[in-house]
Amino acid sequence: MELSIGLPDGFLMRVDQGSALTLYETDHTTVRRRIDCSCLDGAEIMDIVWSHKLSAVIVAVPSRHQLFRWDAYTDTLQEYAGTGEKGRRDGRIAQAKFASTVSITESGDGRLWFVDKDSSSLRYMEIDTDRPDGGPHVVTVIGRHGAGYKDGPADEAQLNHPEDLQVLYDGSIVVADTGNHAIRHLDVNEMEVFTTYGGPDQDPNEFDDEDFKLEAPIRVTVADSQLWVDDANGRHMLEPKYV
Repeated sequence: MELSIGLPDGFLMRVDQGSALTLYETDHTTVRRRIDCSCLDGAEIMDIVWSHKLSAVIVAVPSRHQLFRWDAYTDTLQEYAGTGEKGRRDGRIAQAKFASTVSITESGDGRLWFVDKDSSSLRYMEIDTDRPDGGPHVVTVIGRHGAGYKDGPADEAQLNHPEDLQVLYDGSIVVADTGNHAIRHLDVNEMEVFTTYGGPDQDPNEFDDEDFKLEAPIRVTVADSQLWVDDANGRHMLEPKYV
């Protein structure tokens, strides 16, 4: 699967060969430059996102338990967030700990939401544009009690090794909760979590196809108000609840 994002002024950033970044011209085929990613030592990039508040590309590298950053001013990939030690610690990005960040995206308010697979957590990075350095800090929303399966208040809810997330049009979050064979939904206003589809004890009757059962979903995509899910059985369009 190609991993790429559009940048301001029509440029394109794409991940090549798993651990390299290439910047393309506005025709998206002509190479503008190849980014120096030597700091990764060949570690695989799992996701990238453009941060409007930082005016930078943020790169998730799970095996390094860190986030990296590229912008047009430094023009090289650099360490950005995390000590590099595996764990789950909130706070300022220099002291924060991550545990295999596999997916990251930006919400309309500029927060960078991400899932850490190995700590079974949904977290975000807050950036304050009123401060010269942005004062970025990390907050855990779901995952304070380890892996498991529990709906309810976000600070009590549990995930099980999630692998993807998307921000919906209303600002809420859907998570591919891989270990629980479920799609989970976070209402960011009420900070409540509930299961949209599947779950350890899922009822196949909730799907239009009686033979379909959600199995280890690894990707969620929202397109044209439709929710698409990739799991062990292929790619499926689900009823657009809360999309």
